[in-house]
Amino acid sequence: MSDMDPTRGTGEMRPGAAADVEACVAVWVAACAARDGRAVDGVAERARPKFDAAVVWLVVDGSDGSDGIDGFVLATRPGSGLTGDPADAAVLGLLATRPGAQSRGLGRSLLRAATRELAARGHERVVLHALLDDVGAVRLYESEGWTAAGVPFEHSLLERPVQRFERVL
Repeated sequence: MSDMDPTRGTGEMRPGAAADVEACVAVWVAACAARDGRAVDGVAERARPKFDAAVVWLVVDGSDGSDGIDGFVLATRPGSGLTGDPADAAVLGLLATRPGAQSRGLGRSLLRAATRELAARGHERVVLHALLDDVGAVRLYESEGWTAAGVPFEHSLLERPVQRFERVL
């Protein structure tokens, strides 16, 4: 399943498991704090329940030999996103890389692997929601064929503009 380049210092990609939840939540919290310049209360609590609804969950083990992970991606079933999301679209709800593992192409590899896996499971469309001021993430999604859809709205926790992106698989 791995399309990781071993020369780029990343670990192997594998399906996520119950034992990975807290490590993934820790990566999510750290990545959000790095993106936002500060930790925000409620980020972990909003992320944790999504793991119970995963239809695709992939992790990349730490490349430094540690017990942690370098990144993960998680998608949930159609209808599990926000009001206004297409009813038939799976939801790519979490994608994060550990701050020390960023800028190595890991996010792109996880995104590609998740979309391949969703397509292989019969999903025809997928959505995600991105903060518009997260320019790197928006650039990544657009470069991978995701298109902005609908009107931007305010993130309920962060109070910053969010855009829905969609992709036909």
